[in-house]
Amino acid sequence: MRRQPHILVTTPGNRGAGAAARSALALILLMLGLTACGGYEFVANKLTNPIILQCPDYRVVADAASLVKFRDGPERDLVDVNYEGQITGVQLGCVSNIDKETRTGTMEVDVTLTFNATRGPANRDRNANFDYFVSVVDPKLGILDRQAYPLVVTFPGNKTRVQFASKPIILELPISAKWRVSYYQIFVGLKLTRDELGYNREKIKRSNK
Repeated sequence: MRRQPHILVTTPGNRGAGAAARSALALILLMLGLTACGGYEFVANKLTNPIILQCPDYRVVADAASLVKFRDGPERDLVDVNYEGQITGVQLGCVSNIDKETRTGTMEVDVTLTFNATRGPANRDRNANFDYFVSVVDPKLGILDRQAYPLVVTFPGNKTRVQFASKPIILELPISAKWRVSYYQIFVGLKLTRDELGYNREKIKRSNK
């Protein structure tokens, strides 16, 4: 079986075991006056002229970039729309932690999405609930990791549209001669049912005619 890289996924609430450990080690070595030669070399190698890599490529899945949620029932007219959601942007922030000698290490990628949510005529509770996903794939589009995250939106007052951003999702990608940054691609989209996906594809097909 072909070996695949192990990708660590965290959110701001549980971020930090590895990063905190690295920071604590550096602080301890500094407090000790850097008496341990190996420790000094470790800290100097990480903090002096670090290797900076570009972020991986990303894509918004075209037929999963939006969602139209209808009220229960077979009707699919405009008056039957409960709410709509749309991905409007993706922002990546990347930090490399690469050993200069071995050229191996990790890259932390913070993935933040921005959205629009629109309240439809059939919406009664002023809420919208949907999920989005973040996937990491290899050059052959094989899925290395895929996680879904819930979103709960409230329409305040008389507002029928809100704009908001997700909390950052942190991906820790192994980097080596075999697994370079170009090995990875990040795909994002809204998690849809089969009917919702079919609705989007039909809509895209009509718009391309």
